[in-house]
Amino acid sequence: MHKKLKKYIESYDMIQNCQTYTLIPNGGMIVLINQEKNCEIIIQDNSYFLESSQAILINAYEEPVYIKSNENINTIAIRFKGAGASFFYEEYMDELMQVPKEPIFIEKDIKESQLDEYFQNRFKPSTLAFNIMKIIDLLDDQGTNYNIDEVLAIANVPRKILDKMFRLKAGLTFKTYASIKEKKN
Repeated sequence: MHKKLKKYIESYDMIQNCQTYTLIPNGGMIVLINQEKNCEIIIQDNSYFLESSQAILINAYEEPVYIKSNENINTIAIRFKGAGASFFYEEYMDELMQVPKEPIFIEKDIKESQLDEYFQNRFKPSTLAFNIMKIIDLLDDQGTNYNIDEVLAIANVPRKILDKMFRLKAGLTFKTYASIKEKKN
């Protein structure tokens, strides 16, 4: 992965040679790219079919996502850090926050060999008044032991605005995000 993307993307995970797989929640969003055969995605008992070469954006904050197929799965899960996906898929954030349990079908034909180029081309700098990724880094390090004054100093906005904007971009309050990251570590 290109070093510029590492600030926003946690990992590119290859899911291969299995017929079922569980994506463990990571406090962020996931883009799941199906490389070959059709497969079924299950999110909280709801099934969605992912065709060959299709990609979806999933809110993977707290609930696991199950993938199954009658044949071997060949998918890539791109795991974003906290609000990282909002820098690449801002046009889908409102929809994803309105119905967080449903995936959003995005583009087709995203190739594994071109992931870095694809994400570099999709990147859009944040229009926020504060650096949300610095707050996410702090919460990743400190979990629920964060100092709210330190968070507000980084944000340089009032608490009410911070809560609203963090939830809009990350999908959770920063308190909930911190507790998920603490459980993961």
